[in-house]
Amino acid sequence: MPRQGQSGVVIPVPAAAPLLADIGGRYPGAVRAIPAHVSVLYPFVDAAHLDGDALGDLAAIFAGCAPTDVEFLTCQRDAGFVYLPPVDRGSIGAAISAVRARWPEVLPYGGAYGEPEPHLTVAMGVADDVAARIQRDVSARLPLRAAIDEAWLVAFTGEWQVLRRFPFGG
Repeated sequence: MPRQGQSGVVIPVPAAAPLLADIGGRYPGAVRAIPAHVSVLYPFVDAAHLDGDALGDLAAIFAGCAPTDVEFLTCQRDAGFVYLPPVDRGSIGAAISAVRARWPEVLPYGGAYGEPEPHLTVAMGVADDVAARIQRDVSARLPLRAAIDEAWLVAFTGEWQVLRRFPFGG
Protein backbone atom coordinates (compact mmCIF):
# COMPACT_ATOMS: atom_id res chain seq x y z
CA MET A 1 0.00 0.00 0.00
CA PRO A 2 1.42 3.39 -0.94
CA ARG A 3 1.76 6.02 1.73
CA GLN A 4 0.31 9.52 1.67
CA GLY A 5 2.50 11.88 -0.39
CA GLN A 6 4.42 9.11 -2.14
CA SER A 7 5.04 9.89 -5.79
CA GLY A 8 6.09 8.01 -8.89
CA VAL A 9 7.01 8.63 -12.50
CA VAL A 10 5.13 6.41 -14.94
CA ILE A 11 4.49 6.02 -18.66
CA PRO A 12 0.74 5.52 -19.15
CA VAL A 13 -0.43 2.71 -21.42
CA PRO A 14 -4.11 3.51 -22.07
CA ALA A 15 -4.44 0.62 -24.53
CA ALA A 16 -4.09 -1.76 -21.57
CA ALA A 17 -6.95 -0.18 -19.59
CA PRO A 18 -9.68 -2.54 -20.88
CA LEU A 19 -7.52 -5.56 -20.07
CA LEU A 20 -6.83 -4.38 -16.51
CA ALA A 21 -10.48 -3.46 -15.98
CA ASP A 22 -11.53 -6.95 -17.03
CA ILE A 23 -8.95 -8.66 -14.81
CA GLY A 24 -9.83 -6.37 -11.90
CA GLY A 25 -13.51 -7.22 -12.31
CA ARG A 26 -12.88 -10.95 -12.33
CA TYR A 27 -10.18 -10.97 -9.64
CA PRO A 28 -11.08 -8.31 -7.04
CA GLY A 29 -8.06 -6.76 -5.33
CA ALA A 30 -5.59 -8.06 -7.90
CA VAL A 31 -5.30 -4.86 -9.95
CA ARG A 32 -4.00 -1.68 -8.33
CA ALA A 33 -6.11 1.50 -8.42
CA ILE A 34 -3.83 3.38 -10.81
CA PRO A 35 -4.17 3.55 -14.61
CA ALA A 36 -2.23 1.02 -16.71
CA HIS A 37 1.41 2.07 -16.94
CA VAL A 38 5.06 1.14 -17.05
CA SER A 39 6.90 2.51 -14.02
CA VAL A 40 9.88 4.74 -14.71
CA LEU A 41 10.80 5.32 -11.06
CA TYR A 42 8.71 4.39 -8.05
CA PRO A 43 8.73 5.53 -5.39
CA PHE A 44 10.04 8.90 -6.54
CA VAL A 45 10.71 12.07 -4.55
CA ASP A 46 8.09 12.68 -1.85
CA ALA A 47 5.43 14.99 -3.29
CA ALA A 48 6.08 17.60 -0.57
CA HIS A 49 9.70 17.89 -1.75
CA LEU A 50 9.08 18.24 -5.48
CA ASP A 51 10.33 21.57 -6.77
CA GLY A 52 10.69 23.49 -10.00
CA ASP A 53 14.12 22.02 -10.67
CA ALA A 54 12.84 18.45 -10.46
CA LEU A 55 9.84 19.24 -12.66
CA GLY A 56 12.05 21.02 -15.18
CA ASP A 57 14.48 18.11 -15.29
CA LEU A 58 11.64 15.65 -15.86
CA ALA A 59 10.19 17.84 -18.62
CA ALA A 60 13.59 18.00 -20.36
CA ILE A 61 14.15 14.25 -20.08
CA PHE A 62 10.78 13.36 -21.59
CA ALA A 63 11.01 16.07 -24.26
CA GLY A 64 14.04 14.12 -25.48
CA CYS A 65 12.07 10.87 -25.80
CA ALA A 66 10.39 9.96 -29.06
CA PRO A 67 6.76 8.89 -29.12
CA THR A 68 6.70 5.23 -30.09
CA ASP A 69 4.64 2.10 -30.33
CA VAL A 70 5.29 -0.78 -27.98
CA GLU A 71 4.14 -4.37 -28.03
CA PHE A 72 3.42 -6.71 -25.18
CA LEU A 73 3.69 -10.23 -26.58
CA THR A 74 4.02 -12.37 -23.46
CA CYS A 75 2.52 -12.47 -20.00
CA GLN A 76 4.83 -13.54 -17.19
CA ARG A 77 4.40 -14.21 -13.50
CA ASP A 78 6.50 -14.56 -10.40
CA ALA A 79 5.24 -15.26 -6.87
CA GLY A 80 1.77 -13.71 -7.11
CA PHE A 81 2.90 -10.99 -9.51
CA VAL A 82 1.65 -10.98 -13.12
CA TYR A 83 3.16 -8.61 -15.68
CA LEU A 84 3.73 -7.79 -19.34
CA PRO A 85 7.27 -6.98 -20.48
CA PRO A 86 7.34 -4.54 -23.42
CA VAL A 87 9.09 -5.69 -26.59
CA ASP A 88 10.12 -2.24 -27.87
CA ARG A 89 11.94 -0.67 -24.97
CA GLY A 90 13.48 2.20 -26.97
CA SER A 91 11.79 5.25 -25.48
CA ILE A 92 10.82 3.39 -22.32
CA GLY A 93 14.39 2.27 -21.70
CA ALA A 94 15.81 5.70 -22.54
CA ALA A 95 13.36 7.40 -20.18
CA ILE A 96 14.07 4.98 -17.35
CA SER A 97 17.84 5.30 -17.78
CA ALA A 98 17.73 9.10 -17.90
CA VAL A 99 15.47 9.49 -14.86
CA ARG A 100 17.46 7.00 -12.80
CA ALA A 101 20.74 8.69 -13.82
CA ARG A 102 19.38 12.07 -12.70
CA TRP A 103 18.17 10.67 -9.34
CA PRO A 104 20.64 7.85 -8.54
CA GLU A 105 19.84 8.06 -4.84
CA VAL A 106 16.22 7.03 -5.50
CA LEU A 107 16.15 3.25 -5.82
CA PRO A 108 13.40 1.58 -7.86
CA TYR A 109 10.91 -0.03 -5.45
CA GLY A 110 13.12 1.10 -2.59
CA GLY A 111 15.83 -1.34 -3.70
CA ALA A 112 13.68 -4.37 -2.89
CA TYR A 113 14.06 -5.98 -6.33
CA GLY A 114 17.45 -4.90 -7.58
CA GLU A 115 17.36 -3.40 -11.07
CA PRO A 116 13.87 -4.26 -12.37
CA GLU A 117 13.13 -4.71 -16.05
CA PRO A 118 10.46 -2.46 -17.57
CA HIS A 119 7.01 -4.00 -17.24
CA LEU A 120 3.30 -3.29 -17.08
CA THR A 121 1.87 -4.75 -13.88
CA VAL A 122 -1.33 -6.72 -14.41
CA ALA A 123 -1.86 -8.14 -10.91
CA MET A 124 -0.08 -8.17 -7.56
CA GLY A 125 -0.42 -9.94 -4.25
CA VAL A 126 -2.45 -12.87 -5.51
CA ALA A 127 -2.08 -16.56 -4.68
CA ASP A 128 0.06 -18.53 -7.11
CA ASP A 129 -2.92 -20.45 -8.51
CA VAL A 130 -4.76 -17.18 -9.14
CA ALA A 131 -1.64 -15.72 -10.78
CA ALA A 132 -1.50 -18.75 -13.08
CA ARG A 133 -5.16 -18.25 -14.07
CA ILE A 134 -4.63 -14.56 -14.69
CA GLN A 135 -1.54 -15.33 -16.77
CA ARG A 136 -3.55 -17.75 -18.93
CA ASP A 137 -6.43 -15.27 -19.30
CA VAL A 138 -4.13 -12.42 -20.28
CA SER A 139 -1.95 -14.54 -22.59
CA ALA A 140 -5.05 -15.42 -24.63
CA ARG A 141 -5.59 -11.68 -25.28
CA LEU A 142 -2.10 -10.88 -26.49
CA PRO A 143 -0.49 -9.29 -28.37
CA LEU A 144 -1.27 -5.86 -26.99
CA ARG A 145 -0.03 -2.92 -29.02
CA ALA A 146 0.14 0.55 -27.55
CA ALA A 147 1.25 4.03 -28.48
CA ILE A 148 3.22 5.84 -25.80
CA ASP A 149 3.73 9.57 -26.01
CA GLU A 150 3.95 10.98 -22.50
CA ALA A 151 4.96 10.35 -18.90
CA TRP A 152 3.11 11.25 -15.74
CA LEU A 153 4.21 12.35 -12.32
CA VAL A 154 1.67 10.80 -9.95
CA ALA A 155 1.18 11.12 -6.20
CA PHE A 156 -0.86 9.20 -3.67
CA THR A 157 -3.30 11.36 -1.71
CA GLY A 158 -5.67 8.62 -0.62
CA GLU A 159 -5.93 7.75 -4.30
CA TRP A 160 -3.49 8.16 -7.18
CA GLN A 161 -3.58 11.56 -8.87
CA VAL A 162 -1.71 12.85 -11.89
CA LEU A 163 0.27 15.90 -10.78
CA ARG A 164 1.95 16.66 -14.09
CA ARG A 165 2.05 15.32 -17.63
CA PHE A 166 5.28 15.37 -19.63
CA PRO A 167 4.82 14.98 -23.39
CA PHE A 168 7.44 13.11 -25.35
CA GLY A 169 9.13 15.47 -27.76
CA GLY A 170 10.59 13.13 -30.31
